[in-house]
Amino acid sequence: MKRRERLHRNTARLRRDTLVCGVFGALVWGAAQAVMANPNHRYYNKAPLFEFFSVVIVAFSLIALLALLWPFLIEVDDEGLTLRLRGSTTRLPWESVESLAVVKIGERWESANLDVRLTPGVRLRGRLASKKDGRRTYTPLSLDEFTVAPEEVIAVLQRYGRGRVDAQEYLQIRAARRAVARYMLGDVIQADQHLAEYMAEQRRVEVEESGPATGAAEVAADVRNAPADRSRRARAWRREAGD
Repeated sequence: MKRRERLHRNTARLRRDTLVCGVFGALVWGAAQAVMANPNHRYYNKAPLFEFFSVVIVAFSLIALLALLWPFLIEVDDEGLTLRLRGSTTRLPWESVESLAVVKIGERWESANLDVRLTPGVRLRGRLASKKDGRRTYTPLSLDEFTVAPEEVIAVLQRYGRGRVDAQEYLQIRAARRAVARYMLGDVIQADQHLAEYMAEQRRVEVEESGPATGAAEVAADVRNAPADRSRRARAWRREAGD
């Protein structure tokens, strides 16, 4: 049986945020009506403007709620990706996916997008793309818009993507923040599991692509150099202790 995993959009949270915007627009509209009923109110001349913006907010909220009725998910398996986005379904074999990159939004890593870069000539139906060197790049969602944690999204994509996932810097930033939080709480700082698994998988793919002979030679070289490395570290520690 073919393995397949699904990454769903967090529709419940988006629906809640959209409803909050709609209610806010309705309240502004009601306030504008009350102001327009009183010619002596200090904001009487600005009430029509408030009314216009409130109608726009409510209209966009209704459109957004209708858009949320369409399924929005990414299916991942050994053969590729299936993207069901706003009523359009596109099947992308892994051969057509050049990279899956985690890209920061703005200048900081507070939030990050998932960018899907396709090979030349391949496109994703129903989505706008940026284009460079004949390749299209799509941003279906940001990582915090899925129902699972960003690290789990990356793990699922990496499990099937065979080295196409570029998320090392993002995972390092997240791991550093967790380490600082544990340090501030007085907990023991340990190696970050998500980052360690990502790096191990990347290394495994590199060894497979370089071939068994090259991979075995690299491992043997590491084993041969290990005693010398330990000796150098021991001498350095003794010198520091003597100082």
